[in-house]
Amino acid sequence: MRRASGAEGLNTVAALARVCVVTVAYNSASALRGMLGSLPPSLVVIVVDNASADDSAAVAEGAGARVIRNGANLGFGAGCNIGMAAAATEFVLLANPDTRLDGAAIARLVAAADAFPDAAILAPMLCDETGARVRSWDVEQLHRRLLERKRGAEPWPDGPLCAEFLSGACLLLRASEGLRFDEAFFLFYEDDAICAAARAKGRALVLVPDAVMQHAGGGSSAPSQALSAFKARHMAWSRLHYMALMRGADAARREAWARVWHHASKALGHGLTLRFDKLRADVAGLGGTLAWMRGKRA
Repeated sequence: MRRASGAEGLNTVAALARVCVVTVAYNSASALRGMLGSLPPSLVVIVVDNASADDSAAVAEGAGARVIRNGANLGFGAGCNIGMAAAATEFVLLANPDTRLDGAAIARLVAAADAFPDAAILAPMLCDETGARVRSWDVEQLHRRLLERKRGAEPWPDGPLCAEFLSGACLLLRASEGLRFDEAFFLFYEDDAICAAARAKGRALVLVPDAVMQHAGGGSSAPSQALSAFKARHMAWSRLHYMALMRGADAARREAWARVWHHASKALGHGLTLRFDKLRADVAGLGGTLAWMRGKRA
């Protein structure tokens, strides 16, 4: 990764003029209020509403954001793609509704993008609601499953670093790269896939530790048992779709059979022990796995 020469400092106002924030909402009114309230007023914001049943769109419009209303819930990746297509800035900052964004941190991401022109995607250091840092970068998904490690023992970076994966909770994309999400992913693994696509182009992914953003995690939509099952089903389907993209259909089919037995045996055990929340999750995961094996969407 080569470092460009030039001044390090960036005027925050000038940096923000180069960025459009895109977020995708689905019944996210509560989270959106906090996220939009955290933004500097000069930022251009696009909210793609995936047919929310709550007042997400009204909240966004009340905060001065441009709202694009989808007639159906098209999923996270498709929503992001629609927002990116509508943006007209040099950079697009993709941020979940449950993030809290900071103007100075965004400016630091832009400064890093100028310093590292080989980087197609840059990400801030994420922290949780208590301010504790979150390890939101990693090696590639299929590689990390093979590692024996304790991430808590890994050192924290003291400067920008190249990663194989950056969390999709908050990403700065260079618009000229033309990266888009694979819309076959409705939910989960779409950030793994776009990171893989950037790497396949020979582009870098850079974590910028001095740009800090807050991410609540799982707070974009109100929790419910139905939502938990929905997520488990899509997690299982997306896992296999990603495996097929990265390792081929045969490897994905072998993984699918292993996941069938995994979910079925766990569901049986949870049923016998009356752990019904876990039972529902494994039944949903089994359903997503079988849907992929049949060539159907989750």
